[in-house]
Amino acid sequence: MLLYTSPAVAATYQFNLTFIPEFMTWNDAGAPITLFRVETQEDGVLIDLNAAGLAAVNGYMKNGAQAANQLQIRCADGHIEGKNVTVTVTIAAAAAVAFFGSSDNIGLSAYQYKNAAILALNPTTFEKFTAIFVPAMAAATDRAEVEFLDGHKQTFAVADLIAISSMYQQVQGIIVNNVLSYIKKVTFVCAAATPAYIFSTYIKGQ
Repeated sequence: MLLYTSPAVAATYQFNLTFIPEFMTWNDAGAPITLFRVETQEDGVLIDLNAAGLAAVNGYMKNGAQAANQLQIRCADGHIEGKNVTVTVTIAAAAAVAFFGSSDNIGLSAYQYKNAAILALNPTTFEKFTAIFVPAMAAATDRAEVEFLDGHKQTFAVADLIAISSMYQQVQGIIVNNVLSYIKKVTFVCAAATPAYIFSTYIKGQ
């Protein structure tokens, strides 16, 4: 259903909801979104993504093709009522953008997207995540060293990560996908400082 339509003016806007939808979808043709933030009075900031982050996570776990310029963000595992939600968006051009929200079941857990930094030539380790998106990894030099719960260890090149991402979604990306919860930890080794976007199930207090 339609949640909000922005004015046709480049600016930052906010709109409020009393629930978290499973999906939020919009088409930003001609009006790129450079900030998308979802926060609740009860939980704080759940999603905080810039344009690069939105591009990296767009279409995660979606098997079908998307329309041009369409973005779909997974916000929860279903419809979560009883939340005081504020959505903040920055629109970079003078065009109206319509934001839609939908769910196909009752939800229990919200999802959280966090920004992280991988330091240059400094191995950076992450644990307890559902997926990590690192779109700026350099194909020639960078790698992800993954330790699985069964003790297996594997080094993945960028080409490996891109190829494996297509097992889960139509849009390929540089993703370490732990949706099966079989990864203990991953260590990224990058030649240059590299942004990462961490997707996880939100559990209050962690």
